[in-house]
Amino acid sequence: MTRGQTLILMILALLVVAVIAAMGYIVWRSSQLPQVVVTPLTLEIAEVRTVIPTWTPVPAGTATPTLPPAPTRTPVPTRTPFPTSTPTNTPTPVPVELVNGEFDGLMPNRIPGWEWSADINYIPGGNYDPHNSYAEPIFSAADDPARRINGSTLKIETIRWLKFRAWVYQTVTATTGSTVYFQVRATAYSSIDKLKLRAGIDAQGNAGCSNARWGEVTINQDDGIVTISSPRVVVGAAGRVTACLYAEPLYPDVNNAAFFDRAVLVVAPPRP
Repeated sequence: MTRGQTLILMILALLVVAVIAAMGYIVWRSSQLPQVVVTPLTLEIAEVRTVIPTWTPVPAGTATPTLPPAPTRTPVPTRTPFPTSTPTNTPTPVPVELVNGEFDGLMPNRIPGWEWSADINYIPGGNYDPHNSYAEPIFSAADDPARRINGSTLKIETIRWLKFRAWVYQTVTATTGSTVYFQVRATAYSSIDKLKLRAGIDAQGNAGCSNARWGEVTINQDDGIVTISSPRVVVGAAGRVTACLYAEPLYPDVNNAAFFDRAVLVVAPPRP
């Protein structure tokens, strides 16, 4: 070993001793200082939760329907107004006096201005059927003031406990095409039941009343005085009409009587 190397080793040894001495001094000095207790700092960190927003799906929009194209309007033709008709005057019906429509000058079984007919199938002493036996009627003027309608009044009756079936009629001239109806005032009396009374008219003016059209009531003294009207008819080509009265009791009582007065024919002239 050379001299130089020995010198270097000695220097290094001195440096090592110096370092060890310095470190020992530091340790000694540290043991002489008061001890400082270091408390570890605890940091409380509040957990902050971040609320994640919930995603709400947006509903899909309803598709807008496709509107059909508007139809092409077809022009409506203008209606031609109907011609205004000129109203025609309606003929006014007027009463036409019949011959002796008030039934004046009455005598037993005689009626001036009128004719009569009847169903007669019973004579005194013959076979009697209360429902189907008809005796000859008796025509006269009403003698009881309570039964008179307007002065002299036609009364139709028969013998007790029998029925009658009678027609009284009159044929008069009327204009062909006229509208007519027959009207009469009437009342009735019955001991028990009622009487069937009619007013009729034959538009062809035939003799008798077999073709007449009738208006009818069924009454007795409790019903008072009534007006009976026939249907309206148009006068036929013969230019005459027949006005008719009819009376029949419903039951053969002790007393049955029909009363007629103020007979009139109502006529409306034909339309122009």
